[in-house]
Amino acid sequence: MSRTAAAGRSPAGELEMTASLRDALSATGAIGATSRQLASRTLLPPDVLRTELERLASAGEVVRLGRGLWVLHDFKVLEERDDFVDPKAYVERFARENGVHVGSYRGPITFRSNEALPVHRWWPYVQGYSAEFVAGTLHRLSAGAGTTVLDPFAGSGTTLVEARRLGARAIGLELLPPAALSARVKTRFELDPGDLGEAASAVLDLGGAGPPGPLPFLRETRQQFSPRALQELRRLRAALPTGNGPADEAARLAFGRILIPSSRLRRSPCLGYGRPEARGGPSPRERFAGAIEEMREDLGTLACERPRWGPPATVLAADARAFDLPEGSVDLAVTSPPYVNGLDYVMNYKVDLAWLGYARSYADLRALRSASVACDNLPRSETAAYLASRDLPDPWLEEILSQIRSNVLRKRSYRRDDVHAVVHRYFADLTAVLRRVGRALRPGGHFLLVVGDSLLAGTYVPGDLLLARIAERLGFAIESVDVARSRRSGQRRSFELRESIVTLRRLGR
Repeated sequence: MSRTAAAGRSPAGELEMTASLRDALSATGAIGATSRQLASRTLLPPDVLRTELERLASAGEVVRLGRGLWVLHDFKVLEERDDFVDPKAYVERFARENGVHVGSYRGPITFRSNEALPVHRWWPYVQGYSAEFVAGTLHRLSAGAGTTVLDPFAGSGTTLVEARRLGARAIGLELLPPAALSARVKTRFELDPGDLGEAASAVLDLGGAGPPGPLPFLRETRQQFSPRALQELRRLRAALPTGNGPADEAARLAFGRILIPSSRLRRSPCLGYGRPEARGGPSPRERFAGAIEEMREDLGTLACERPRWGPPATVLAADARAFDLPEGSVDLAVTSPPYVNGLDYVMNYKVDLAWLGYARSYADLRALRSASVACDNLPRSETAAYLASRDLPDPWLEEILSQIRSNVLRKRSYRRDDVHAVVHRYFADLTAVLRRVGRALRPGGHFLLVVGDSLLAGTYVPGDLLLARIAERLGFAIESVDVARSRRSGQRRSFELRESIVTLRRLGR
């Protein structure tokens, strides 16, 4: 019996079904559609739809991409389409219009290389960058005693640690509270290892005998941890010191460090499930004690460098778009801003925010997100002013935003219909940061940004090149754009993205 007969459909009915499915995929274009979305568009029963998709895939007419997306074969390789502007085209255009050829950087760039380094290992920050890259940059640009180094997106403090170790005055801005805690603790080189040991012993003693504290507000907390780990973490959390002294904050940082390793979660780079429950692995108490011991050991290592230390670092809970430093007071700025993509830093660190008490409700998470540089989960109220493509900081954005809007309208059921406004708001946010840093830098001072490009709604967005072009309009010279590594798009694993180092120099006398 034929498949058609078995399904009870006539050849004409099957042709109509196939045409309906092709039309639905054609409408979604480069973005593609999930099986559920296709079922909604075609009204085909799920089992029939699945069978037909598999048949078309076997025939090479449709392709399944990551995250369960289906696209017509014509949209499989975006770079081969005449209506797609690919990374190479933008690189060539950048060289033609801005006179800068994109180069390459061969050293380490990701935070992973920091995970075994003293001090830097105290709180792994997957969105951070390499201490070796920062140290090399500071040496190359003669940042040391008598100079001031700024990081407007300080993260876990990599720039600040390396600047202070070289004798510079280090200033960092950071709105994400757990990251700011890390930056403060990591740059307190004077912390006495004995004081830290006493604070940790008190936590372990109280945490072993006292009752477990309340659960954080996150609804999924019991799913995130095994019962045994959850019980120990609640006891440790209840025993943490609440003061703002150096040893108190260091103990809280050590606790924050063990949360994800003690859970069923992983960050790589986005928070999600993926860690099997450890059997026979270290308990949270053992992890906490180990984290404290590493901190004490590293403080001893730092003590040997004491004659070279710069003054105590300044870590401000300040918005990089609106901070105010004296004009010309900074010699060098080094940072890695958020990328123009779907990564939501607040949700990625919600476990840390909740367990460390920086957020006590989902309303607190929403408020923190609203105060941050634009990302994919920004509330719609924050993008309303950017729905129209006006007051754009760069001409390239007009065509990019137009293509994003067109693709989303074509898809109809994309995750949000204002993606173009999110991208517009992102570059407006970063323009404000460039202005503030430009004002704070002395003439001739440098600003280095480690930043990536993106693929959003089937449209390529050259974030690194756009930021360089915007900076040029604001009074910077573009010294170089160097590709440090390749990345993969979350939408299409076959699509190659990059992470670049953009080096700018402040013009003026």
